[in-house]
Amino acid sequence: MKLKIFVIVLLLIVSIYPQVREIESRTYFNQGEFEVNFSLNLGAGFTSYEISNTNQSPYYNGNGGRPFIFLISAAMGYCVIDGLSVEPEFDINLIMGDSEISTAILINAVYNFNIPRKSIYPFIKLGYGISNYIPDYYYYNSSADNSLNTGVINIGAGLNIAYSSGMALKLEINYKRYNSTTSVDYYDYNTYETRVEDLSLLAETLTFSMGYSIIF
Repeated sequence: MKLKIFVIVLLLIVSIYPQVREIESRTYFNQGEFEVNFSLNLGAGFTSYEISNTNQSPYYNGNGGRPFIFLISAAMGYCVIDGLSVEPEFDINLIMGDSEISTAILINAVYNFNIPRKSIYPFIKLGYGISNYIPDYYYYNSSADNSLNTGVINIGAGLNIAYSSGMALKLEINYKRYNSTTSVDYYDYNTYETRVEDLSLLAETLTFSMGYSIIF
């Protein structure tokens, strides 16, 4: 009798265990899956610049203000292992102070945490890329081009909230740091000489992002 009870309990455990594993395992962000995301970013930033002249010292430091940020992002991630994705990202900065529209290309590493039996996936993000964002000062006193010569550090954290098969709402707090150094030529009408200035840009932005993800 005891043997029969033991066998029955063992069979129940064997039959229930795979179902429990299925419930507790992650539904999304498994190895080999893709994620396509589009998002809008709103926030503010702080810009500063440092100017040095090859013909005249000393350095000059200035603040470029606190611009309002409106940014559109598109990204596509691939899960190399469960939870960890490599994510190329393309940004369009529509508003950043008085400067022109700029773009950025980034490569991010994103880790999506799994909460058993929940449709919420917290994530952290770290990335680096390049941008053609340049400070307002360039437009008034130089002939600087619009090349991708600004480095961008990208840090983010947020939530993916899955609400139907393969679809999720994405919320994120994001920090970006733009940094570049560029040399520009200009003509000094006081000395009748051509001078060269080195301009170093630092721009830091903090934005809140809301987006839509498709996971497949």
